[in-house]
Amino acid sequence: MREARLTRYGLLMLLGAVLLVAMGLVWVHPSSLAKGGPQGLQGRYVSAETAYDVSSVHDAGGGNVGSPVFFAAAAVMEADGKGNVSGESDGFYGGTPPPGVNLGPSWFKGTYSIDVNGRVTITTCTTAVAGFFADSTPCVTDGTVEYKTQVGYLQGSDGKTLTTVEQINNSDSSKGGCCAVTGFLVHARVWTKSTSGVEQEGHHD
Repeated sequence: MREARLTRYGLLMLLGAVLLVAMGLVWVHPSSLAKGGPQGLQGRYVSAETAYDVSSVHDAGGGNVGSPVFFAAAAVMEADGKGNVSGESDGFYGGTPPPGVNLGPSWFKGTYSIDVNGRVTITTCTTAVAGFFADSTPCVTDGTVEYKTQVGYLQGSDGKTLTTVEQINNSDSSKGGCCAVTGFLVHARVWTKSTSGVEQEGHHD
């Protein structure tokens, strides 16, 4: 009987040890997405995308006045791992006169956040100050000037790929801005992390 009790006790101890080891493995190798926080997005990212500008074909009353305008753009973005982004974009706008005009280059700045599911929200606006993190003033998002909002998800725990959709929020004429429309969407923007980053000399906490 004593030997049976010891065997039963030993099995219980073994089961407990296995459970502790399993819990330890989960704790030692957590996904960075489960942590949330801005540290999941850090480094230099590049993207290229094509889309249609539908904001340029609507009048103040909302009626269509022409076909959507095709454009293509490329961008580089630096994320500091602390909730701030900075970058430059360039591209071509297929308006008139054909075949179109060059869009840039132009610098942008902004902020980002990441939740525990890896959902990323990025808010950016243009800046006249050239250089990564050279302009530390926050973007204005009250509708008086144009700004952009991206939402998307990190595609892995290594943070190397970020897929987003983007809305360009045109300034509201009722608030002193240029336009009555609310913006348009850019589909299937994919940010890919570069193997090397850019020095962030102009960025200060």
